Amino acid sequence: MRPLYLAGAALLLFQAFGIFLPMQILGAAIDWPQSLDFPAAQVLPLIQAQEDQVRLGYGVYLAWSLTFAASAALIVGLARGDRPLSVLAALAVGLGVASALARAIGIVRWLTGSSALADAYAAAPVGSPERIAIETTQMALNAYGGSVGEDLGVSMFAALWLAVAGAVILKDKGLPAWLGWTAFPVALIAAAPATALVGMASPVDVVIATAGLLLWVAAVAGILAWRGLAPALQRGQD
Repeated sequence: MRPLYLAGAALLLFQAFGIFLPMQILGAAIDWPQSLDFPAAQVLPLIQAQEDQVRLGYGVYLAWSLTFAASAALIVGLARGDRPLSVLAALAVGLGVASALARAIGIVRWLTGSSALADAYAAAPVGSPERIAIETTQMALNAYGGSVGEDLGVSMFAALWLAVAGAVILKDKGLPAWLGWTAFPVALIAAAPATALVGMASPVDVVIATAGLLLWVAAVAGILAWRGLAPALQRGQD
């Protein structure tokens, strides 16, 4: 079991801290994540000028986001312990997968639609009707992709997954109870940005909301690492 615990800890540590890699690449290339709020006339030339770095950064971000499905399923499996899969645990796994897929949809808009629009924008004459149409299309695409990726994937589905995972922990006792109890307030904070779906300003910044969930995942990684390393440390003391 020791190698499995350590492999699981490595996966969850990547999930908790891997976000810094695309942030570094995209931040240097297009001032991300601030550029998510840039107007189309500002962000499209950035994307076109930094196309290779944008594809690399969002490609890494896509891989990291899809990994959330595996991380979510792993944590639910740990929460169950030796118990068979219950309806509650299956629901948690499904929410984790839904979160990963919604995130992927939000990211793909930058790898496909926005990239194509950036090339078309660069080719169109300055001040032309074509550029105005492209700016409008980019604005609509960004609003749609942002709602699916950030509001649904990063916020709502991830928060629901965390709350249900916390319930599984308390019910099946495969992980420490304090993880189950802390999952609920962290889930509440993570869900705050989803209020944008009903036209309300989020009371919590999306960075803070996401950081809380990732730190909770890092705590699970620490427990897994301890389970993997504790036998060797005990033998060393003997």
